Amino acid sequence: GNMALNLLSSRTWSASGMSESLGDLAFTLLLANTNGSSDTNSLLWQDKLSTKDDVDDVTTLWDRPLFVLRDRAMDNNHGHDALTLYLQLLCAFLSHSEEDIMSILSSPSKEMNNTNDLPPLTAVGLSSFATLCSSKEMTCSSSTKLSGTSIESVCPRDEVSDTIFNSIDTLARIIECVRPKQSVFGGDNTGKAEESSTTASWVRTVVCIIPMVEYLINIQARFDFQTVFEGGGSKKTTLSDSDAKSLLDSGLFRELLSLYTCTQNESDASNVVRLQLLRTIFAMSVQSPNTLGSYAIRVPDLVKEVHASKFMDRHLVDGILWTALGSSLLESKSEAPKPRLKLRTNAKLNLPPSDTTTLAERCSTGFEQLCKSCNAALTSYKDIVGREDQSQDDENNVQKHKETLGSIVKFSNYLSNCPHGIKIWLDSLNNNDDAPQKAKAVIADLRSILARLPSYADEETGVTGADHKKDDDNDNLITDDHSEVRLKATSMRQRRKDFRQVVSLVRSSVKVIALALESQKGAGLSLKTPMLSYNASSKTD
Repeated sequence: GNMALNLLSSRTWSASGMSESLGDLAFTLLLANTNGSSDTNSLLWQDKLSTKDDVDDVTTLWDRPLFVLRDRAMDNNHGHDALTLYLQLLCAFLSHSEEDIMSILSSPSKEMNNTNDLPPLTAVGLSSFATLCSSKEMTCSSSTKLSGTSIESVCPRDEVSDTIFNSIDTLARIIECVRPKQSVFGGDNTGKAEESSTTASWVRTVVCIIPMVEYLINIQARFDFQTVFEGGGSKKTTLSDSDAKSLLDSGLFRELLSLYTCTQNESDASNVVRLQLLRTIFAMSVQSPNTLGSYAIRVPDLVKEVHASKFMDRHLVDGILWTALGSSLLESKSEAPKPRLKLRTNAKLNLPPSDTTTLAERCSTGFEQLCKSCNAALTSYKDIVGREDQSQDDENNVQKHKETLGSIVKFSNYLSNCPHGIKIWLDSLNNNDDAPQKAKAVIADLRSILARLPSYADEETGVTGADHKKDDDNDNLITDDHSEVRLKATSMRQRRKDFRQVVSLVRSSVKVIALALESQKGAGLSLKTPMLSYNASSKTD
């Protein structure tokens, strides 16, 4: 059936009203299938036990027309002729459950059992939006162009972005719904029995909302600050001042911050998503430092965590970036002192003695630590690659070195892909008298190490004579020896190939940082640099 519908031309599809029919069918079946139920788990994230009644119940097939409509909406060959109605359907999923969400928010604490779970229609709408924003069809270079030849031609990227912006008020209420509730007397309103359900609910919601936010700001901060759109996008793919104000006025940015600060004591598994949420909040803040950034760094519970030395030790790059943002906005010598806002909070603002240094000093120290750790990783990595035989410890150390070197690639991507990234970092360096000189010195040391590393450019050739056989009585023995030699040689060539790739990425990253240090204006780089994608996974099993 799906293949037959895909064969329909855009003219026939539109004349037959296929988009409207599929949308109405999917909405009706899903609404009938849930039947007012709030059990989202049974609908989306848990396998339902198939029974004869389920097979006979047509409402359980609600996903079939939805997926057909989704595939047609993402089909560039037909000009994305179903995209507009598909987006309208997803918005209907979100807005239809507004009353359910408001009833959750207004319910008393004694009736809070499992009410943090989103209504099924809302969950379907969120997951569908996340899939759409992460799809290649919506992020490729062709998504910026008008699709189709009819008067109903659409620009996919603009269509999706506008739809998300029109839904930010609803998204704010959704986050407020799943956010763990705090009693005015301290402690959670939800008990231990509902803790796992509450955690799963906000985690699932954040996993869906983050791709939507990333689509608006064109930065995947959770993935090494790479751009969302193919080719890096353009200035139009970043937040404007009016867009940032809309995110703030709608309450979405405030709710994201509240969700992060009220989930500090979650499990390790939830902390992975929580860290991704924090990086997304930072990406939003650095896109609009005067609006969103200024708001974020005045949230006491947030800055108490991200400006602490303990946070810098665990997440070095994140600590550098947050202290740089804070220093640029709060400690800038070039601007007049700004009024200090007094915000209510349950957390004490007294920093431990180890954090009495300025934000600029902490940022500078963190950057020096980043460069020195990369120096040590490069030196050790080179020694390991030069060995013919490697132990399991060597392979583990290589993996750690790749992760360390990936940090400087991530920092370089931040400078390259975030519009205000260079200016914010240079502002923080200039707020500390000797920080610019120290930064240039450690970068010079790193470039010196890179210049002395072996290139292994001649490692592409095979082992000479490895395939040669001698005509004597020991043919089998010699063949086995040659096979072992070939195996070792192949393994070494692969390790050195990985080494060259990693060093090439680090060298490009260091060049970007050096150019940023030389650009005192901080408006951008004079050299166009490609987006650096880094994978720390080992290829030498």
